[in-house]
Amino acid sequence: MDLVCPAGSLPALKKAVDQGANAVYFGFKNSTNARQFSGLNFNLARAKEGVHYAHQRGCKVFCAINTYPQPCGWKQWTEAVDDAASLNVDAFILADIGLLEYAAQHYPNVARHLSVQGSATSYEALAFYEKEFGIRRAVLPRVLSLSQINDLAKNSPVELEVFAFGSLCIMVEGRCYLSSYLTDESPNISGACSPAKSVRWQETHNGLESRLNGVLIDRFACDEKSGYPTYVRGVLKWVTRLTTQLKNLPA
Repeated sequence: MDLVCPAGSLPALKKAVDQGANAVYFGFKNSTNARQFSGLNFNLARAKEGVHYAHQRGCKVFCAINTYPQPCGWKQWTEAVDDAASLNVDAFILADIGLLEYAAQHYPNVARHLSVQGSATSYEALAFYEKEFGIRRAVLPRVLSLSQINDLAKNSPVELEVFAFGSLCIMVEGRCYLSSYLTDESPNISGACSPAKSVRWQETHNGLESRLNGVLIDRFACDEKSGYPTYVRGVLKWVTRLTTQLKNLPA
């Protein structure tokens, strides 16, 4: 079993390597990775330094290029694959089947891992990606239960990677529609769920309200800590409150 850690910055990468990670993964500073947030990710120079630092200490490095290219931006995604290959990364983490094909044809010696955004939840899906694109590993969606993961592990034709820590969502990764419905952007395309430019906080007589593109996501009491207003988080909180209220209704 290997410990794979995310690296949102060069200091984070070095810390993960120094603390014993077997592998780290990073993304570039653009919409080619599904964690595009201000202050995170790598330009080419920082990525080169990070890969060298990790390899010198026996740690593998994966590059996440796991959003879905749009027709007008195909070159940006293939260039990301080219750049990652030039850095001598140990694996690409990919979701789009076109990019998987591109990587397999141009860089057959670089391992291909199916991203969690690829949304493979069955043996048949894993077998398809292994047969068609030669993936060596698949990252499973976080919504799968331990029993479901166990069933997949019994028959999987490839290595499996699972999240040991991370927030849950009511959507399966790779099937993200709520954020795109509300803001026209989603992790699948632009790399960010509930993009910061659509976020607003407002003090009201009912308390602090967080809004996403004008839609109320959450409301906080004066002594309650406020969180970032992702669409999914707001939905989950309101569902929880509604469920509690329904349980308290008289029979």
